[in-house]
Amino acid sequence: MRTRGWRTALSLTTLALAAFPWGMAAQGLAERVAGIQEGRVRFTFPTRDGVEICHQGIRMGGHRMMWHSRRGGDAATGCRAGPARVELRIREGRVRDVEVLTRGESGSTEGEGLGEVGGRETVQFFLHVARMASAGGVGDEAVFPVILARVEEVWQDLLELARDRAAPEDARESALFWVGQEAAEAVSSELAHVAVEEEGQDVRDAAVFALSRRPDDESLPYLMDLARTAPHAETRRSALFWLAQSRDERVPDFFEKILLGGGGSGS
Repeated sequence: MRTRGWRTALSLTTLALAAFPWGMAAQGLAERVAGIQEGRVRFTFPTRDGVEICHQGIRMGGHRMMWHSRRGGDAATGCRAGPARVELRIREGRVRDVEVLTRGESGSTEGEGLGEVGGRETVQFFLHVARMASAGGVGDEAVFPVILARVEEVWQDLLELARDRAAPEDARESALFWVGQEAAEAVSSELAHVAVEEEGQDVRDAAVFALSRRPDDESLPYLMDLARTAPHAETRRSALFWLAQSRDERVPDFFEKILLGGGGSGS
């Protein structure tokens, strides 16, 4: 499945040698890919519970659909559990395109099949791709296979990526989005920390959005605190915007206190 397409100038020689902190398992996959200068490579990986591969897309948790239909039609038909199939296009020794294939996409008949790759190996591989992507490139697209793979508490890996200031901002924003969707409740304090401490406003906004996707009882105190005390005006406005989308009865009272000059209260 293509989301916005992959356009990355990723040196596969460097990728294969980067054993730390990437790990030896992912290095094995990278070495197999790095031996191909031109062509296509395919492999499969196990998906976590709740992921279904459909004719026109991928359904997650029975209600969320991430898909790009090339032929139109109902994206939610013919769904079944994984594994997921991935196809890489390689030119001049660099990964130029990656697709997570739907059931309606057979992929190329050319190239080399690498068989099944483990979930953790897949996650480490694509996290490294995300970190190595050029600024404004396809770092965000590298995060999608990470979410699909069968790995326990993958939100911890995503949060690490989100906090890595050396990684491309689009990859970090995508990681924050999925942290907001998938993380355990304890992650909200980490998201709030990113919203305050991060240098780039786009990443701060992504952290506020991720917070807004958590349950109200968990997210509202943080959003209210950000709306009152965040050092950046744009972050305060972002927190107020997402608070306005909530139907929680505490929000009108909070807005009233702000308008009356009391600064609001999270209690």
